Amino acid sequence: MKNAGYSVDGGMAQECIVVADYAVKVPDNLDPAAASSITCAGVTTYKAVKVSEIKPGQWIAIYGLGGLGNLALQYAKNVFNAKVVAIDVNESQLELAKSMGADLVINPIQEDAAKIMQEKCGGAHAAVVTAVARSAFNAAVDCLRAGGRLVAVGLPPESMDLNIPRLVLDGIQVVGSLVGTREDLKEAFQFAAEGKVVPKVTKRPLKDINAIFTEMEQGKITGRMVIDLEIRQSSLLHRPYMQAL
Repeated sequence: MKNAGYSVDGGMAQECIVVADYAVKVPDNLDPAAASSITCAGVTTYKAVKVSEIKPGQWIAIYGLGGLGNLALQYAKNVFNAKVVAIDVNESQLELAKSMGADLVINPIQEDAAKIMQEKCGGAHAAVVTAVARSAFNAAVDCLRAGGRLVAVGLPPESMDLNIPRLVLDGIQVVGSLVGTREDLKEAFQFAAEGKVVPKVTKRPLKDINAIFTEMEQGKITGRMVIDLEIRQSSLLHRPYMQAL
């Protein structure tokens, strides 16, 4: 696997040359800044919701409502017509989830998410975990009803705990989902172009990059930050090379 911007140079640029077989056209009526979120967080969560096999009217729990989770919520709600439970320890993320149409929001620090879901809807039919905390994966298993499916998206460094008797007796499934195919991306783009999914993006200049990383580490970002290379920063552009670094 080769990833632009990681193992291959050219990811952080206004233009780059790619092999046509691996390119997916952005719909003409989709804003490039919004499209940038769809190519990563959007297609990843769209594929995860597909993998969950959720059906219209069924309940799906989304653990982690950050840059990925808020898009997972929109795809689940507006494309798959599911009922969505948003679960996050960050109140600002839960407020965003409410504004995006979440049917139920839960802060697991304050409430027992699994107990609430079992009481209100008999347990979730599926759960998508975009959080990077081991506790979220463990809790997601408990929120499911018999025959439920957990889709792992986040990548915490630890191992999750699995109650094997419950997995066997209740037929719980645990599957992983990594990004998506070019066809998934094409579909994810189209739903965004139709307005069914609206990425929350904020454009910032390149000079803000270190501040953005700090805000991300502190959990202060809702949605996605987009580095706009066309925002002119005269104080940067006219400095000598070494000073610009």
